[in-house]
Order: sequence, then structure tokens, then C-alpha cells
Amino acid sequence: MESLNDEALMALIALGEVAEPGRELVLRHQRALFNRLAYLTQGDRDTAADLTQRVWEKVLTNAGSFVGRAAFKTYLHTIARNTFIDWLRVERSRQQISLNQNWDDETAPESMELADEGPLPDALLRANQDAEQVRAALYQLSPIYREALILRYMEDMSVEEVAELTGQKLETTRTRLRYAKAQLRTLLESSHDPA
Repeated sequence: MESLNDEALMALIALGEVAEPGRELVLRHQRALFNRLAYLTQGDRDTAADLTQRVWEKVLTNAGSFVGRAAFKTYLHTIARNTFIDWLRVERSRQQISLNQNWDDETAPESMELADEGPLPDALLRANQDAEQVRAALYQLSPIYREALILRYMEDMSVEEVAELTGQKLETTRTRLRYAKAQLRTLLESSHDPA
């Protein structure tokens, strides 16, 4: 199975051979998929894990609809994007109901916390703090800018692939990336300024 490309694995799944090809696809793409969803959900690991599971269920049960017009990676992330948007709509609806019924405000998802593994060397501690600052700054961006940056730089997609995945024109995608980088830079610079 390792020698087959993603598209061939999807063809096998569509023919009913799900276990081995499905396992191989998950091994190849699980980490990137989970990380993307974790960033989109602002570090809510439980929600990201749940959404990741939903995406794989959709991919594996609808393998016959994969016709290979786009690369499997694009197909996978399109399903992930749509699954996230559906989840976001439900969450917004729940929040609206909560506000309308004067229930207690639910707290926002907690930021991802690092496990306490003892003291860290200074260089590693600084890198860890920088990663936390980048993560916090990413969470402050609007979802469309955050998504564009995640796809381009964390998922290592080309600008063309990001445009295709998000359904935007190439120039719109380039503009979003420019604005996203500028806003991220501003947020990171302000986090380094003494208060």
C-alpha cells in the first residue's frame, strides 16, 4: 500500500477495500489534517479531534465520489474546510440561543497548554514562547486570513492550491495572504513591545 499514491488508494476504497488503503491514507495525512483543524478551532484539541474523525468518515464513506479532478490533498482539505464551516455554523447558532435565553456565557476555548515536562533549556524555552506568541497572534486573525496562512505555510500548499481549495480567485488569495502576513507581523511586533 505504501507504494500507491493517494488517488490509487481512493480507487481501492471506492471498490470496497477500505481497511488497508484507508489506514495508509490516515497515516499519510492525519497529522496535517488535525493540526489544521486545531488552528482553525483556536487550539481546541477535543473539537479538532472530533472534526478530524468526521472528515475521515466522510472521505472513506464517499470515496466513490472522488473523481480525481484535484489532488487528494486538495480534496481532503476541502472536506475539512466544509466540515469546519458546518461546525462553526452550529456553534454560532448555539451561542445565539445561549445569549437569547440569558444563560451564563460559556468560556471561549482555552488556548493550547504545553505539558509540564520539567525545566527547559533557555533556547528551547524561547522557541516555545515564540511558538506560543505566533499561535496567539494567529488566533487573533480573522478566520479567512488564518486559514490562508495555515494552508500556505503550515500545509505547504502553493498559492494556486490555496485558491482552489478555498474557491477564491488567485489574486484574491494573494491579497489575503499579503494582508494576513501584515496583520500577523503587526500582532507579533505589538506582543514584543513593553506594555
